[in-house]
Amino acid sequence: DHLRTFLTVPYQMALARALVQATRGYSTAPALVGGVAVAQLRESLTTTKLKGKPPVKLPAYLKPEVLRPSRGAFTDKFVMDTYVRSAVKNGEDATGDRARLYCYFVKANMWACSLAMTRAMALFFISHFRPTKSTQALANIEVDIGDIPEGKTVTIVWRGKPVFIRHRTDEEIAAEAAVPLASLRDPQADSDRLADTKWAVFVGVCTHLGCVPNVGEGNFGAYFCPCHGSHYDHSGRIRKGPAPLNLEVPPHKIIGDGKSLYLGDLASAPQ
Repeated sequence: DHLRTFLTVPYQMALARALVQATRGYSTAPALVGGVAVAQLRESLTTTKLKGKPPVKLPAYLKPEVLRPSRGAFTDKFVMDTYVRSAVKNGEDATGDRARLYCYFVKANMWACSLAMTRAMALFFISHFRPTKSTQALANIEVDIGDIPEGKTVTIVWRGKPVFIRHRTDEEIAAEAAVPLASLRDPQADSDRLADTKWAVFVGVCTHLGCVPNVGEGNFGAYFCPCHGSHYDHSGRIRKGPAPLNLEVPPHKIIGDGKSLYLGDLASAPQ
C-alpha cells in the first residue's frame, strides 16, 4: 500500500514541486515530503557553511602602510625610510647624498642612451632618403662637345632625363634672335636662355605631358613632339601646339676653351 501511494501521480507532483522550490531558495511551509522537511532541504542546498580561514601573512614590503603612505604620496620621509633605510640606519648616508647621486647617475645614463638611440634611428632613416653615391656622381657631369659639328644635335642622359645639345649655325642664331617676343607664348629672349648662343642645351622633355620630342622635325626644323603636336624652335621655345612653356634649360656652363660642357651645380663647376 505504501509503495502504491508513493507511485501515485499527485504524490510525485508534490515531491517535484517541493524540490524545485527548495532549489530556488524559497518555500511556503515546511511540509514533510517523504520524511524530509522542505526547509531543511532548502537550507542544505542553498546555504554554504564557511569555516574560518587562517589570516594571510604578508611580507613587510607588501603591507599597505609600506606601499602607500598614510599622509601624502611618497613624501621625503617615506622615500627615505623605505628606499634608503639601510644606509640611514647604518649611518653611512645620513643625509641621503649617496642615494641622490645614484639616482642622478642612473638618470644621466638613461638620457644618454635615449639620445644615442634617437640619433642612430634618425641617421638610419635619413640615410635611406639620401641619394646613392652613383646618383651623386651623375649629378654633375662634363661632356666633350669639341667633336660636334655645326648644325648637329647630340642627345645625352643627365639625371635620368634626355638632354639635347646642339651646335647651332650662325643662321640659326640670327633667326632666333629676330623672333619678336610678343609672338611667343612663353616670351624669352634667345640670349637670356643660353650661356653661349653657339650651344643650345635643353632638357628633352615636352612641357605638355612629358613626352620626348623628335629632333630635326616640326614646322621650325628643331624639336617636335608627335604625341600632341607641339612645335619648338632652335631656342627651345614653344611656337605651336598645346605645350604651355618652353623647353627647360638645365644649369650648364661651357668650359675648357669651348671644348667641354658642364652640367649640374654651377657652384662646383671648374673655372
